[in-house]
Amino acid sequence: MTNFEWTSEVPLAAEITYLWHAQPGALTRLSPHWAQEIVEESYPPIAPGSVAQVKTSLPGSYGLVRRPFSSVHSEGPTRFSFVDELKKGPLSQWRHTHEFSSVAGGTKIDDRVEFSMAPQGFDSIDRSLVHYLEATFEARHSRMLMDIEFLERMHAPLVTRKKGKRILIAGGSGLVGRQVAALFSTAGHFVRLLVRRTPKFPYEVHWNPDLGIINPRDLAWADAVVHLGGKSIATRFTKKAKAEIHSSRINSTTLLAETMGALPEVKRPEVFVCASAVGYYGSSAEVPVDESAPPGEGILSDLCQEWEAAAARVEEHGIRRVSIRSGVALTSLSGFLKLQAPLYLAGAGGRLGSGEQGLAWVSLDDLARSYVHAVLVDYIRGPVNAVAPQLVSQKEFSEALAAHLHRPAKIPTPGFVPELVLGRDGARELALADQKVLPEKLQETGYQFAHPTLADCLEEELGNGA
Repeated sequence: MTNFEWTSEVPLAAEITYLWHAQPGALTRLSPHWAQEIVEESYPPIAPGSVAQVKTSLPGSYGLVRRPFSSVHSEGPTRFSFVDELKKGPLSQWRHTHEFSSVAGGTKIDDRVEFSMAPQGFDSIDRSLVHYLEATFEARHSRMLMDIEFLERMHAPLVTRKKGKRILIAGGSGLVGRQVAALFSTAGHFVRLLVRRTPKFPYEVHWNPDLGIINPRDLAWADAVVHLGGKSIATRFTKKAKAEIHSSRINSTTLLAETMGALPEVKRPEVFVCASAVGYYGSSAEVPVDESAPPGEGILSDLCQEWEAAAARVEEHGIRRVSIRSGVALTSLSGFLKLQAPLYLAGAGGRLGSGEQGLAWVSLDDLARSYVHAVLVDYIRGPVNAVAPQLVSQKEFSEALAAHLHRPAKIPTPGFVPELVLGRDGARELALADQKVLPEKLQETGYQFAHPTLADCLEEELGNGA
């Protein structure tokens, strides 16, 4: 058995720090993406007997190789403490005690882990994991400090003790939606999720946009409605796929907008924040553009224009509307970065196409925070570009990723390769798109980026390979 201890401090009272950990979404927000992927949080959070399911990363894999791991919670030794213990996973033993105590200026967090990875007699393997745990807990601490700063800036109810807003989220089980829901709930707001399947948690309510099914009372409950649903565009652009991509966005957005508009005026939500994409500007950029730029040309531009028009229908009924034009979300959990990083680790990475195309990127954390910012800053209206302030080309991205992974970037990917995977339209509008987009409105409204540079983002998402 190996013992590991980690002590950190945060600028919140011990009771509030404990309550933050007890909110739905705390594990999602606390977990470094390179260290673990959350499959399902425990509910109620940290309650004795509740089970959390994650995929934990193998040391040295940069979060690209993951194994299932589940733990069950129990009471801790003091009032502000709790324990999670291995239920199933790649270790033979794991017991993690979280304890929070008051100190001058905030809370001291003591994390004590007792673990064994291998059968008795292989203690050297256990000891080799200590460095990995040190990197993980240091990253957890950084993430919590980052969230605390953001929550204080957003006057979070958990901190101010004021009543939180009621947030209804469609698409809350997706990559971005899960982070958005976690940010709201850990802040002390009340979150409900619209789900297509049969609800299995008290915070879930059913809808089926394909059949036009939704309960108006669920929308009347909400102060804000956030919509992130839609079939992934990271697919081959066949005729069938394009139809599904279109209908999954337009039909669901129209259903939400029309249902909100039909409510009595006093019961309508205050704001509707709906997803969109930088594809609005087309796939060929000569100069950087902000939200005032006209639409471009192409399949995705046409889709985004129709999508935003469907969302804007709520404005006729006095509801504030925001359309989040998101860039490429970089995360080791899914998408572009997760696909590219293994090639670089194998020594087969390199620029896409000519490498001169602009890559409109954003960290997963900043993309999620842009939705929270749009809901809570009540003078934001219309389109908002959710992209990082640092403009980079595909070549610059390739060089930065290679440097972070300590690998070469000498094998470019010819243009025909993305065409084989995505089709001609998909390759032109996704992998080979030239997009130079500025986050003008975010910056004008006081948003502070968690990861303003590509180096910041890669460090957060991939770690150092501990």
